[in-house]
Amino acid sequence: MFSGRKLVARYVIGAALPYFLLSVALLTASLLAQQSARFAELALYAQLPMSLFGQIELALIPNVLMFTLPLSVLAGVMIGFARMGSDSEIVAMRAAGVGTWAMLWPVLLLGLVVTAACLFINMKEAPQAARGLRRALIFGALRKLDSPVEPRTFTTEIPGYVIYVRDGNKVEGIWGRVFIYNQQKDGSVRLLTARSGRIDSSVNKSELVLKDAVVTALSATNAADTGQLVAERSDQFRISFDTGRAALLAQLEQAKPEPEEMGWTELMKTASSGQGTERREARRTLQKRLAFSFSPLVFALLGGTLGLRVRRGGRGIGVFLSLVLFISYYLVFLLGDALSRVRTVTPEVGAWMATALMLFLSLVFLLVNRRPWSGRLRRRIKIPKLKPRKALANAQSAFFKSARHWGFPSLLDAGMLRSLATSFLVGFFSLVSIFIIFTLFELWRFIAANKAGAGLVARYLLFLMPLVTVEVFPATMLIAVLVTYALLAKRSEAIAWWACGQSVYRLMIPGLLFGLAAAGGVWLIQEQLMPAANVKQDAIRAVIRGTPATAMTGTGRQWLASSESNRLYSYEYDEQHQSLSDLVIYDFDSEGVHLQSVTTGEQGNWQDLNNLVVNNAETIAIRGLEVQREKKAQLELNGFEARRVFRPTVDKPSQLSSRGLRTYLTSARRRGMDVSSLAVALQRKYAEPWSVMVMAFLGIPLALSFGRRGTIIALCSAVGVSLAYWGVGGGFQQLGNHGLLPPSVAGWAPPIIFAAAGTYFLSRIRT
Repeated sequence: MFSGRKLVARYVIGAALPYFLLSVALLTASLLAQQSARFAELALYAQLPMSLFGQIELALIPNVLMFTLPLSVLAGVMIGFARMGSDSEIVAMRAAGVGTWAMLWPVLLLGLVVTAACLFINMKEAPQAARGLRRALIFGALRKLDSPVEPRTFTTEIPGYVIYVRDGNKVEGIWGRVFIYNQQKDGSVRLLTARSGRIDSSVNKSELVLKDAVVTALSATNAADTGQLVAERSDQFRISFDTGRAALLAQLEQAKPEPEEMGWTELMKTASSGQGTERREARRTLQKRLAFSFSPLVFALLGGTLGLRVRRGGRGIGVFLSLVLFISYYLVFLLGDALSRVRTVTPEVGAWMATALMLFLSLVFLLVNRRPWSGRLRRRIKIPKLKPRKALANAQSAFFKSARHWGFPSLLDAGMLRSLATSFLVGFFSLVSIFIIFTLFELWRFIAANKAGAGLVARYLLFLMPLVTVEVFPATMLIAVLVTYALLAKRSEAIAWWACGQSVYRLMIPGLLFGLAAAGGVWLIQEQLMPAANVKQDAIRAVIRGTPATAMTGTGRQWLASSESNRLYSYEYDEQHQSLSDLVIYDFDSEGVHLQSVTTGEQGNWQDLNNLVVNNAETIAIRGLEVQREKKAQLELNGFEARRVFRPTVDKPSQLSSRGLRTYLTSARRRGMDVSSLAVALQRKYAEPWSVMVMAFLGIPLALSFGRRGTIIALCSAVGVSLAYWGVGGGFQQLGNHGLLPPSVAGWAPPIIFAAAGTYFLSRIRT
């Protein structure tokens, strides 16, 4: 009898454990890739070293695991029991006298083990990771402050300053041919030009050291006749300014961590002896971590009690119920957290509300009668049988007759396409739901602290959808192809195809066509929807987090360096009249070092392609240390840049289409900027749609090779391939960003490598 119980326990664990491990790997890989992509763009612009970027990646893992482990327990138990129920194995066990407890305690043991792991992660690893992530980001910011200016770009990161450097070495922190615009508090302006410069940084302050410098001071009333103009020349000129280094060092050295960075001992001490808001935040954080830690055990009980009542639907109904329960859990959890923050309920009640609800549902399913859940649902919901419309049937018949001499599409092709579409939609909505929940979980403290409304959050999620879609399409395509073709091989349908004289190449046509359609969808979303949506979602995210939005828009002051002369322009672009407002033109000498003149005007209008007329213009000529003025009602400038050059643009690759990025890349290359990272980003944009097609091409032979061993092996292959593709793609991107590989190689190598792998696997199966 005892050996029989051990056999049942091993079988139940064997049914749930593979799906648990698969869920952990798939969800962790997906969310880690999403978080890494967000920090990768930060690393690209801050030029972080690989070691520091690696520290950020390691610090992300505990936060992702504390989210994915509870869901994986629920998914593993639900899918395992749903599969057993659909195969009538649960009915057979009950007929053999196996009780409910005998089938539940093995999964409760699994939940208990995962609960212990979650306690360790939440109480020790997650706080250490939060501290490590904060320190890594501060080190990155400090490193950027050592030389915050990229040659041939405008820098506005130092408050009150606009800096443009024509030459220099960013790594060594040496600048050449420097221009600095400094707006004073009284409204006056200082213009500094120098042949060379550098930043000397200490613990408390930073100094900008300029050599062969000329300082031109323009008073706040410089447009009037009484305005004062002062020019001063110096062999060496020093400017002290606050770069925020002291504040960053203070954050780095602060002895008292935030509640999110506190371990078990610190939280207990603060929650018991703290004062006011500090004590309440510590209590809320402590209870939230405890609730998260014990949620795997509750999910194991809930998944088991509900899964025992599933008789039809198999793995699909298990995935569906897992998502519904998981979404419900986190919505209730977010509600409890919000009520706790506004002090409607205590921190204990708010943190444990969702867990208590799941425990209550588990007890309800455990204590009610044993009538199968799926059968009860079918009796409650009457689904009418739809009669096929005669016109539709005739149209389908005519279509297949007309295409019969091509052999495509056949009825088997139509069935495979339906299966591919179903698997793709289920996988897509599952991954998107998890992404949205994780995003809400990540932003919730900012939403509550800044009182962001539900409408603002909904708009952010709406504009986030194109980016999420492009990111999850390759993994979704791989899962859909592997599941569809693995089931085809397991059910011996592939043998039936081959018995009819059809080769494996003919069998691949539906999958490849489906992949081609999905790749076309990725290209349309990437080029038409994602650029504008990313600009808006970045701006809304900044509002939610309480930081100022930095995205360039159609209005606002712009700075532009001419690629045809030594001029710099400052202006506001009027989209309605297609003109320049509040225009300032800075003309430099032949060497591009010191100012020769400054021209201001109320408005600039193009008369033709390269001629601009400036209204109410004033020119300030600087001859050595002498300053002269000249006013004109209209000043005509010949040989002026075309209107399209002055249109505001964004410079983040994620906010540009491939055409926009190519245009920006060309302009940046003409200005002498280091464009290696932009060139790699452009090639990756070209290659991104093909990655969907490559996943389909690679997944089909993998499924036909491993499909007879079951869909678990196929899905494990999907996880392995996704991780490998993400790792290879990130590695080649970093090599390209640092100039170690040509951009085309860095962008196209991953899809080519995996396409070659697909060709190899295809050569190993029977054709």
